Amino acid sequence: MYPAEIASFPYLSPATAVSFKTHYHVDTNDFLLQYNSLLVSQATSYQQHVAHLPDETSLPAGNKSNSDESDDYQRSLAEERRRRRMISNRESARRSRMRKQKQLSELWAQVVHLRSTNRQLLDQLNHVIRDCDRIAHENCQLRDEQAKLQKQLEKIPLENTESTFMDPDT
Repeated sequence: MYPAEIASFPYLSPATAVSFKTHYHVDTNDFLLQYNSLLVSQATSYQQHVAHLPDETSLPAGNKSNSDESDDYQRSLAEERRRRRMISNRESARRSRMRKQKQLSELWAQVVHLRSTNRQLLDQLNHVIRDCDRIAHENCQLRDEQAKLQKQLEKIPLENTESTFMDPDT
């Protein structure tokens, strides 16, 4: 790494320059495979659970005159409603978890994208800093050369005038 390069937003002096490294790695393909397998297993589990539940039409109609049968029928209807409500709540919770998981995976994808963009911008910034340092160094060398040439130029008229006074024939 060039001494004036930076690895994050604050400028690092040459003495404190460090390289940029992430503290963890996220493999988006592995993450998506695990996410999809979780969704498939939840959907299969739900379908198996729903297949075993009795339909309301399959419940015994019974004789309405008998109060015990009527109470049993009412209880079985209430139990069936409760079971359906539980299944509905579970399905709603499953959909909510899926939405949350999808949002999380989208946020991770955004994190990966933003880190990549950040790395590219830092690389560009480091390139510009290197160019700026190089140009500043060249300017310094050109100023030194200008000063040397200026001194040589100042010596030239003195030598010519001195030689004219000493040798009047020329």
